[in-house]
Amino acid sequence: MRKSTEAEVQEVTDLVLSTRKKIEELLRSGKKVHIIWDFDGVLSDSRSDDIFAFTGSNLKSHFAHEERLLFESPGEGPWLLPIAHNTGIAKRFPEERFSQDIVTARSSMLAMRVQIFSLAWNLPVRWMLFLGHQPKKEAYRIILKSLKDDPDYHVFCVDDNPKHIEAFGGVSAEEGLQERTSGIISPVIRTYTEEELAEYFSRVMNAAGNTPIRVRNPSDDMRGFLVLPHGLTQFREQMNVLVSKKHGEGATAELRAAFVKAYGEVGRGHFKSEKELAQAMKSFIMDIACP
Repeated sequence: MRKSTEAEVQEVTDLVLSTRKKIEELLRSGKKVHIIWDFDGVLSDSRSDDIFAFTGSNLKSHFAHEERLLFESPGEGPWLLPIAHNTGIAKRFPEERFSQDIVTARSSMLAMRVQIFSLAWNLPVRWMLFLGHQPKKEAYRIILKSLKDDPDYHVFCVDDNPKHIEAFGGVSAEEGLQERTSGIISPVIRTYTEEELAEYFSRVMNAAGNTPIRVRNPSDDMRGFLVLPHGLTQFREQMNVLVSKKHGEGATAELRAAFVKAYGEVGRGHFKSEKELAQAMKSFIMDIACP
């Protein structure tokens, strides 16, 4: 494991841009394009996969690491901004003819970080298929069959593991779609050395406290990672507090709307100030709770 060279980064950049050019050509010719993305090392960076390898493929350590980062969206991979991030005012591709799915070995709690990533980047993803350690072949088949009857579709599959691209090619042949599919092996890009990865892992796993805490990135001191020292337990607690707070805000807004409807807008109706209205609402609630 080592940091990627400038030449290796450029190789992947060229691959991404040439793929984007093919997509644009297909769309200009009136075709539709669908992309099946792997997640780690493709849409996101490869840090999670590298931690799994660094820990000797120890699932307990890997899950503990991921749990601590549930408030942290994974870093972006080489394919995200040039192609997958088809959002905003000026969309690169017409959304009615461009779609995408994610097929990943993540599952269970690990899948949450894919969903957080997709929400954070506002990715227009059709399906997310979380497979655990199951082969991807049948997931590819499900997707290809969903598009097979529309002859205008061309399907790309991008993965950093050659065996998955081989499986995609096999399913494409079995479904008679060789002429309408393209499999792309994306080389892994790393922005850190093995020593920096080890230091990163140590900082994440040794972070302590009862509140989320930021630790610095050893390979980029200007950036950091938000860590939950108590992992999934702390994530649940934080989410429950947030949900409870939002329920309270929603109930307050509903009650305020009812009071304003009955007594008029604040300053023009019965209540002269927000403080006066808040006190009346509080008294109303107390009368119900303690008759």
